[in-house]
Amino acid sequence: MFGSRCKSKDKEPCFFERRFTSKKQQAIADREQELLLIAKELVTQEGFANLTMDKIAKESPYSKGTVYNHFTSKEDVITALCIMALKQQNSMFQTALTFEGNSREKALAFHVAYRTFSRLEPILFMCVLTAKTPWIVEKTSTARNEQLNKLEEDVIAMADGIFLKGIEHGDLKLSPALSTDTIVFANWAVAFGSNSLINNATNSRCISRIQDPYSLLHNINLVLDGLNWAPLSSDWDYKRTWNRIEQELFPTEIAHLESIGR
Repeated sequence: MFGSRCKSKDKEPCFFERRFTSKKQQAIADREQELLLIAKELVTQEGFANLTMDKIAKESPYSKGTVYNHFTSKEDVITALCIMALKQQNSMFQTALTFEGNSREKALAFHVAYRTFSRLEPILFMCVLTAKTPWIVEKTSTARNEQLNKLEEDVIAMADGIFLKGIEHGDLKLSPALSTDTIVFANWAVAFGSNSLINNATNSRCISRIQDPYSLLHNINLVLDGLNWAPLSSDWDYKRTWNRIEQELFPTEIAHLESIGR
């Protein structure tokens, strides 16, 4: 009786079908997440270049065929790791948008979120760059590339909003030669480059001689002061703002980083 009711063409799927589908979809999502965590650990140990589908299958309780049911290639896995990274970043960026302060402090909150993520997830942080190389893009499924691009657009939209607020409030005045696209790219380039060097080039004399926990902040101030974004760093204590952002928005993450000495 229940079978005939559930298969009716004139009605929505019955409760039993919806519940089964939901559980099945959740099981698939959980398995994919499990495989991604395995892949992330392999990349941590051996690097992106040495990741293979065979290694993922070997470290998992699933067959190689099951792994391929989730991912078309190791490149598809790397892009999926990038998607995982951007989802986590976007969540932290959304938190950054809630910071109460002037427009430049709100921009700084975005940078603090990015810095905190890079410290929490150094592999996923670098994965975002790796996933945009041609050899990864060409071998990644179309659907996954589209998902990645959508997440990137979400980040850009948030960043655009911050800079437009600065213009709206009169703190930031753009010359005709500049646009928000230019500013977003400049901030990303400085932030990504600085975080990458601080995280990975610890033996570099250029890094070690600074001996300053605010080295990233100094770089950001160079860019934002160069844009004449008020208040300038000569008129405002942005170290205090940085500490405020960490304490108010990311206390759990900062405490965890301190506990592991990172």
